Amino acid sequence: MLRPEEMTRAVVVGSIDSLDPTIGCLYELGVLHVIDFTKPDEEFKLGQPLPKASDASQKLLKLRAMMRSLDIEEHKPSDRMPVNALTKRLEQALVTLDLNTSSKAEARQKIQSLIREKEGEIKALEPFRTFPLKVEDYEGYDNISPFVGVCKTDPDESLRARVKELEIFKEIRKGDIALAVFVRNDARGEAARVLAEHELQEVKLPKVTGRPEDIISKDQTIINELEADLKRIEGELESIRKQFADFIVSSEEHLSIEVLKAETPLRIAASTNSFVIDGWIPSSRIGEIKAALDTLCCGLAFVETIPAEHEEEPPVKLKNPKPVRPFEFFINLVSTPKYEEIDPTLVLFVTFPVFFGFMIGDLGFGAGLAALGAVMRLKLKGHPDLQKLGTIILVGGILASIFGIFVFAEAFGVPFHPPEGEGAGGHEEASWEVVANIPIHPMLDKMHDIQEMLGLSLLAGWVHLSLGLGFGFVNHYQHSKRHALGKIAWIVILLGLFEEMMLIAGNATETSSFINSTVFSMMPDSQISLIGVEISIPAVVLIVVGVVALPFTEGPLALSEVIALFTNLVSYARLAALAVGKGAMALAFNTMLFPLIFDSGNVAIAILGALTLFVTQMFFVFFLGALSAGIQAIRLNYVEFFLKFFEGGGTDFQPLSYERRYSVAAE
Repeated sequence: MLRPEEMTRAVVVGSIDSLDPTIGCLYELGVLHVIDFTKPDEEFKLGQPLPKASDASQKLLKLRAMMRSLDIEEHKPSDRMPVNALTKRLEQALVTLDLNTSSKAEARQKIQSLIREKEGEIKALEPFRTFPLKVEDYEGYDNISPFVGVCKTDPDESLRARVKELEIFKEIRKGDIALAVFVRNDARGEAARVLAEHELQEVKLPKVTGRPEDIISKDQTIINELEADLKRIEGELESIRKQFADFIVSSEEHLSIEVLKAETPLRIAASTNSFVIDGWIPSSRIGEIKAALDTLCCGLAFVETIPAEHEEEPPVKLKNPKPVRPFEFFINLVSTPKYEEIDPTLVLFVTFPVFFGFMIGDLGFGAGLAALGAVMRLKLKGHPDLQKLGTIILVGGILASIFGIFVFAEAFGVPFHPPEGEGAGGHEEASWEVVANIPIHPMLDKMHDIQEMLGLSLLAGWVHLSLGLGFGFVNHYQHSKRHALGKIAWIVILLGLFEEMMLIAGNATETSSFINSTVFSMMPDSQISLIGVEISIPAVVLIVVGVVALPFTEGPLALSEVIALFTNLVSYARLAALAVGKGAMALAFNTMLFPLIFDSGNVAIAILGALTLFVTQMFFVFFLGALSAGIQAIRLNYVEFFLKFFEGGGTDFQPLSYERRYSVAAE
């Protein structure tokens, strides 16, 4: 689980006559990651597409054009259609559909273009429909300059004051003024300046003749007729869509697969009589591919394993149990691990929900998150990444509910039982006892056991960081013993820092008491007091030993990272901080609104208060609290944990394969 699947370098070789069935077999098995052939020589060159490629490509282009014309790119057939049934109908159906669909789609496009043209004419002529001029009267003069457009304010007075001879037609409309101004050529400049002051927007009139009102009326009649034709054509296309949508989409999928397979030779080496396909195969499936090729190709194609060259990096196929795989989503957001790196998905599967659940720590909010995750899993099956995210939210919600039941004993920020003593103002704090007596008491109180929660957070940080450094040791051991020993030095320094923190905490928390009496019980009990702070001699020795070793293992610059390691450890205190912050938000809302609900004596006010409480808590605590907890949980993994060992940059395992969603290979 912590390592990707083992890969073997192999070549598939065979007679050129067996290339087609060999490619079909490889796609069916989905086990060969091809290394593209890039070095042609005298004997081997890039292969040529299979003979069926050209015909399949032409048919595929026609189908995709039909899908665009019928607007069925997003259509999902209700039933999967057998491939043999598709191929029997395809030739004749393509001819019929192409004639009907293309002609109707072309007619629809022409009608839509004409409608837009006529609507443009109407829009341009509308401001001038009341003027006693024909469209041709607005241009074509030798000595007169026309200005036609729309102004923000009325320029009539200014024009008459500054231009001697002119003629103005205007229509005051809501928000602007339509006008046509005619001046002599020698006054054109002054008229243009006046109109610019009044923010004239000139309108280019269409090349038509007649009165604007008559043209608009005629255009509207034409539009009505065109829209009727368009509606008829849309109805005919809808009929084709209903009858053939499933067939077209299923055929498009099938032909896409056929083209994919037919063009595969463009990635391999081929000669006149033979071919060579180079790539990587999961070691566990070598026998399977050998048996399949022997059966299908009758000995004309076979697999030969070859030793991988030292500098070659195999592709990475993560090897995780099914429940863990959704958490590969977080790995893919960063980078694919290298082939020889440890895959941290399993650790994320444990740490992310635990961190998230600890910070939320509430049965009500956890159950709500689990329900949200379950809905995402069920409703987003067509979106694999969102479905994985739904699984992560579901698991996080379950852990939040478990923490809410057994650790914090609360739901929606309300404890199962009131804390001992009296609440603020001498009133007993609200609890779920008014509804049911739940026989579970809290192990931790978010508002009072803050030191204990900090201790648990630091313990989680020490374990998490030590594990990351341990992974770093394993990753480096085969390549650089020196850097591997550097990870040991960091582990020693981290142990010293954590021991000193636990010594300072002493018996203030049960966590520090337990760690001091178990993990550090074998350490010499030797300490000194420096400016009021207890300093553990064994902790100082561990830190000094690690610091002395760093320049020889990681280099002198690594010494500057010692403080960073300390801040990494302290950074885990955010687990306690977010848990307390979420609890404080819920408590604040409950404290403000519970008296309004229970002490008002008014049913309407009680209901309104309950709704207000629910909405505000859902928004601020549920969504914002869950979002911040999720961000911080993944941040602790990405920043503190991953940087101790993870480099990434691996190549994803991408075998020759395809997925049929709307078609099946056989009945």
